[in-house]
Amino acid sequence: MSANLAFGRDMTFRTHWRTVALAIAALAAFVAFPADAFAQSYASTAPAGDALPGVSRYGAVFDQWVAKHQPNHAILVVRRDGRTVFAKGVGADPMAPTMIASLSKPITGACVATLIRDGKVSFTTRLREGLSRFFRRYGTPTDRRLEDVTVEQLLVHRSGLMGNGDDDPIYGVMNKRAYTGKGYLGAIQAVLSEYLVKLHLVRPPGTKYAYSNTGYEVLSAMIEERTGQSYENYCREAVFAKLGLAAPHLHPDWRMLSGAGGWYVPGPDYLAFLDIFSPSHSFLPDSVKRWIDRAQTKWSPGNTDRWYALGVNTWAGSGRWTVSHGGILNSDGMSPEGRPTEASVVSHAYRAPDGTAVFIALNWSPHAQRDLDELREDIGNAHKLVTVLPQ
Repeated sequence: MSANLAFGRDMTFRTHWRTVALAIAALAAFVAFPADAFAQSYASTAPAGDALPGVSRYGAVFDQWVAKHQPNHAILVVRRDGRTVFAKGVGADPMAPTMIASLSKPITGACVATLIRDGKVSFTTRLREGLSRFFRRYGTPTDRRLEDVTVEQLLVHRSGLMGNGDDDPIYGVMNKRAYTGKGYLGAIQAVLSEYLVKLHLVRPPGTKYAYSNTGYEVLSAMIEERTGQSYENYCREAVFAKLGLAAPHLHPDWRMLSGAGGWYVPGPDYLAFLDIFSPSHSFLPDSVKRWIDRAQTKWSPGNTDRWYALGVNTWAGSGRWTVSHGGILNSDGMSPEGRPTEASVVSHAYRAPDGTAVFIALNWSPHAQRDLDELREDIGNAHKLVTVLPQ
């Protein structure tokens, strides 16, 4: 991800289930859907210009971007000073839940942090312990090194599991489940049982970085095993309920994506969640905050650039911390009743150390990532000029 704040390109939950996206018919393709008086006041359609006051500048930037790129649906949310100051959608309600794809991974990271806080796992817990019941049920791994993979190696994509560049087998398994009407099932261990114990690691654990969706499915299964609850229920109670956020849940048609890419969250709620990555926020225990700092150089000594830590890209150059993630889903399947289902989104969110945060989601297209990058850069430039916020 390139942006005004110099964020590096993100790795995403990239499905290969179809090569051409379905045409999406939007009933009100280029109409904003304000959810309340706040949105009506601040989803402005005023023209851009240096004299434009306050957050209306965000609206002008968004409107110009929509006019140029004509998305079927798109959402922009901006959070500053601990509150949503701007939210607007085209073909979508910016205050309603939306698919977020791999923006789900920081949520999984936060869930793991609660297990560490409560002593149910540690960063060095190995899978032979964290998934012991799974291995007893489905068999000993063919590659015994898998049993020695640790929680922290999974969190930072250094487990040795196949990643996006290695043709992660998770795609084939989920493709089959989607087209046989099983995508709605949040049966994480059932998904993993189809291939995990047969896998051979493609590199030694703890070495090379390789972005792995299987790794975050494994973490999701471990959360279930260590808590005795479903992944969704535990994360809703242990993370979102603690933050006072009631709306987030897994998408009802795509629960199988779980902790790798299945969350269905309103943009404002997602940005409120990202506040946990402020060092002054009390949600993450101090032991986890210290680990995030250590992760910068643990696997890359001398690293002064970004690093991947608690399910999120992390930077310390402009403060402690800037965090970001992006996601891509371009998939379709069938419901148990034979109804076509679709997962189509390109998403991005970031939070700067001063609390400025942005959420963007739009429908997938061959050029959606490029279009999103352009909007993110334009909004980044607008931050410098928006000095008056709503009271």
